[in-house]
Formats: sequence, C-alpha cells, structure tokens
Amino acid sequence: MAKYIQGSITRHLLVMTASATTGLMVMFLSDLVDIYFLSLLGEVEIAAAVGFAGSIMFFTISLNIGLAIACSALVSKAIGSGDVCASRETVTYSSISALVITIPLTIIIWFYIPTLLSWLGADGQALIFASQYLRIIIPSMPILALVMSAGGVLRARGDAKEAMWLTMIGGIVNVILDPIFIFDFGFGLGVEGAAIATVLSRVAMLGFALYVIVYRYRLLSIFVFARYKQQFSAYLTVAIPAVLTNLSTPIGIAYITYALAQFGDSVVAGNAIISRIQPVAFAGLFALSGVVGPIAGQNFGANKLSRVHTTLQESIRLVFIYCLAISALLWLGQSLIVPLFNASDEANELVYLFCNGISLMFIFNGLTFT
Repeated sequence: MAKYIQGSITRHLLVMTASATTGLMVMFLSDLVDIYFLSLLGEVEIAAAVGFAGSIMFFTISLNIGLAIACSALVSKAIGSGDVCASRETVTYSSISALVITIPLTIIIWFYIPTLLSWLGADGQALIFASQYLRIIIPSMPILALVMSAGGVLRARGDAKEAMWLTMIGGIVNVILDPIFIFDFGFGLGVEGAAIATVLSRVAMLGFALYVIVYRYRLLSIFVFARYKQQFSAYLTVAIPAVLTNLSTPIGIAYITYALAQFGDSVVAGNAIISRIQPVAFAGLFALSGVVGPIAGQNFGANKLSRVHTTLQESIRLVFIYCLAISALLWLGQSLIVPLFNASDEANELVYLFCNGISLMFIFNGLTFT
C-alpha cells in the first residue's frame, strides 16, 4: 500500500505531479472556459464581475487545497507506518474536520458577499453580477472541501489515475454544462448559469469521490468522539500552516484586484483573464504542492528520513524547470492567447505584460507551496 517508500523519488514526483496536473488542468480550464463563454456575451461588466468574484473563489479554493494537503500528509504517514486501521480513521476524521472548518466559513462568506466585493472595489453592475455568481457557488464550498480531501487521500495511497479522474470529471461536466446554462439556446442564465454549472460539476466530483473511497476502498471508520478530538488537534497542526501558505497567493491577488479597480472595469477584466490563465499555466505547481506531502509523509512514517530530504530537493529543482518552461511558452504563444478573450485594449495590455516575463514570478509561489 505504501508505494513511495521505495524506488526513484524523482519518478514518483513526476508520475504523481503529471497525473495531478492533468486533472487540475481540466478543472482550471473549465474556469477559463467560464470567462471565455461569458466574454462572448459582450458586456465588460460581466468579465469584471468574474474578476472580482474570482478573487474570492481563489481564496476558497486555496483554503481547500491547504486542508487537502493536511489530509494527504496525515493519511500518507499512517500508510507509511503500515497501520490500516489508523489510515481509515485518519481519512474519516480529516474529512469531518474539513467540513467543521468550511461550513461556518461558508455561512460567513455568503452573508458578507456584497461587503467583500465592495472591499475589492466592485460597484454598479459588476457588483450585482459578481454577487449573483457567488451567491450560487459559495454554498458548495464544503462539497469542494470533501472532494479535494478525497483527492489528497488518493494521492496519499499513490492512486494517480483515480486522483486525476476525480478532478477531470468536474472539469468535463463544467465545460459541457457551461454553454447550456449560459446562452439563449439553453437556459440563457448568463452569469448565474456559469455558477450553476460549476456547482453541478462539484456534485459530480463528490459522487465519484464517495464511490472510490467508500465503496471501492472502504476507507471510512466508525466515528468515536474521543478519538476525533485527538485527530483534530493533529489535523490543525498541519492544516493551519498549509492553509496560511496557500492563502498568500489569493490574498495578494485580492489586493491587486482592489488596486486595479480604481482604473475601471476594463482593467479589472484584464486581471480576471490573467487570474484564469495563471492556474491553467501553472497547474503543475499546485499539483506538486499536493504531491510532496504524501511522498514525504509515507517515507516519514516509514522512518526513511533521507528520502524525505531527497523529496524536497527534487521538488525545488522541478519548480525551477517547470516555471522556466511555462514562462517561455507563454511568451511564444501570447499572440494566440490574448485575442481569444475579445477584451478591450487596456485589458489586453495587462495580459501581454503577464506573458512577457511577469509570469516568471511564479517561481517564488512554487517554492513557497513546496
């Protein structure tokens, strides 16, 4: 069951990162498709609204990535030690902990959506569109928490294929449903339609996650409150720093959105496009951040500390190689990428700036994640 405690660390990193990147790429591409389809409606306020909403969405996704890292690290340690019962307990209690954390946060964020958007600089029609979008999506945040924790469990087991399909299913469902819910030939719901498609994609992912973890692998245990209290403390020890690290990026993006809002909706729309390109282009970094924990965790659980150090060293090397390669591709392909979004000249100028070298700054994000 502990696949990472032997064999090449570099190979484990490459295989698991590649599969996780494929799944994340499809999921992030669905977000990019969201803004592409909405841009076809021809209203700059809609693109700006997605930009404002995207800052809050990125915050919730990054929070859940941090919780998933905690889950995968603890589960992989239990797997590395060879304790099957402990593995089942850890999966169960980590999933419950993710709900305990995200449900109250969901309620708070939902009630303060207009306030949060106003803090980011949204007003007028852009504020209305962004509020409509988030009112529908934010209640599904606990579903996403369970889905991403399930992905962490699958990576902790070394199940690259299932972890990849978990995220791919969500992206595929979203891409299929987007035009049906957004445009007049379907339900014609516009921004709200894009939000509904996203929620349904998360439900589809949860269905697959429950099938794999509960039915196929039977990784759940009976809930015992006394044991849960002990597990919750261990969970928080890993989750808090993981969450804070992952939140650094969305907090920075939220500040940038606030700073750009004074220059008008066209500039915010340009930033929205960049914010959707970034996760797609650098999905490998997000994938790597979710892979390092399970590989290091299994070896830590098996007391193979030299392999833990090797995992960190090889991960840092991969960050540099990946970021240099992706930044080069963005620079070479900018003339094809920028015109896709039918944006204003001001918006395009920002996207060109990003493709012309600013993207290299993601090296520092990658090092932080790792």
